[in-house]
Amino acid sequence: MAEHTAHVQPWKKDMVNNIIKELPKYKTIAVINLENLPSRQSQVIRSKIKEHAEIIVTRKRLIKLALDKCGKEELKQIREYIQGMPALILTNKNAFELFKILKDNMTDAPAKTGQIAPEDIWVKAGPTPFAPGPIIGDLGAANIVAGIDGGKVVVKKDSLVVKEGEPVPAAAAAILARLDIKPMKIGLNLVVAVENGEVYKRSVLNIDIDEYTDNLKQAILNAKKLALGANILTPETVTIKLQEAHTDAKKLAFGADILCDETKEHLLKKAESQAATLKEKVPDALVKEEQSESSETSDNEVESAPKEETPAETKDDNQGGQ
Repeated sequence: MAEHTAHVQPWKKDMVNNIIKELPKYKTIAVINLENLPSRQSQVIRSKIKEHAEIIVTRKRLIKLALDKCGKEELKQIREYIQGMPALILTNKNAFELFKILKDNMTDAPAKTGQIAPEDIWVKAGPTPFAPGPIIGDLGAANIVAGIDGGKVVVKKDSLVVKEGEPVPAAAAAILARLDIKPMKIGLNLVVAVENGEVYKRSVLNIDIDEYTDNLKQAILNAKKLALGANILTPETVTIKLQEAHTDAKKLAFGADILCDETKEHLLKKAESQAATLKEKVPDALVKEEQSESSETSDNEVESAPKEETPAETKDDNQGGQ
């Protein structure tokens, strides 16, 4: 009896071979989930990002088969993330840039019962528009800690309603809708990405790029300040420390009147300034000395001059002679 051989449709073989052929052309390979994405919106988003990436949409089994046969171990590791309505995105942008592009093209939507939470869904602490009543029980059914304050229902603390990757319970979907919280993202939902052999989950990629960049810059600045204060020489501090040492040496040489190329100009100016100050003081001292000498000479001349006789003294002398 002849052995039965399963017949594989040619288009399936072609699809697998095409994926295997395309994978090496790009540095970043990502798995996305198109589940719950309306067809019209899918087309709009895909047209927006086509300049950044190539999107391959096909059956789960064919994607997994291509990843198994591509010869890259790291791509085999992401088979488990192929879920829902999967597709591959191939791009030469890094994984974080790709995630940001996809995130910027998403819109918020209410959660429906049974949908898979793309990330942890929280209800933040604070007031609600509800008056006391059965709503408190509804909130409790969704694991939301609530109470009454000022005649209104309040959420007492941040409450985790649905964990990432879990289906949304009916109670949670209902209360989230009443609170007007739209935790679902309609768009190309990136699940995992591989860049240059490294695997990045969605939770790792979902960061604020601007905030992360600012924090990184601040960390670099703080490290540089620490290295400067501790006199640690690094490529970032060596130039500044050399400039500081040069300035300190120059100040020391100037203060000690040591003549060198760096101080001669300043020392000459210093000498000129001192000479000018001295010049201003010397003439005044000479004038005072000349005036003092002139005064002493006049006094001596007065003391040494013969005393003139008065008329009375002459008369007395004549009478005495008689």
